[in-house]
Amino acid sequence: MGQGAQVDGVHWLNFLGPPVLEAMGGPRTLRSRLNSPDTTVLELTEGRALVTLGFAPLPGDLKAGQSLPAYRELAKVLEPWMLKFSAFHTWDGFTEEEARRWWRRFLD
Repeated sequence: MGQGAQVDGVHWLNFLGPPVLEAMGGPRTLRSRLNSPDTTVLELTEGRALVTLGFAPLPGDLKAGQSLPAYRELAKVLEPWMLKFSAFHTWDGFTEEEARRWWRRFLD
C-alpha cells in the first residue's frame, strides 16, 4: 500500500510503513482514531502495521446499502498521506471525472 510517505488508497488490507506511521504518531495513535468494530491494527516489526477492514473484502454496493464506513473512516485518517489524483490514473472507457470520483470514492 505504501509509496514512501504516501499511500495509494484504502483497501481491505492496508500495510503502512514507518514514514506514514511516524508522521501520524504511531500504531497506537492510528488505532485510537479508528472506531469501526471490525477494523484491526496489528503492529508489525520495524515500525510497520497492518490495518484490516473487516473479515473479508466487501464490494461496496451502494444499492445494497454497503457504504463501507470502515473504509471511509480510514480514508479520512490517511487523507494527508494519500497520493493525489493524477490524470495518469484514468482507465480506458472512463472519463477523467469518472476516474477522479473513483480515486476519491471514500473521501467525497
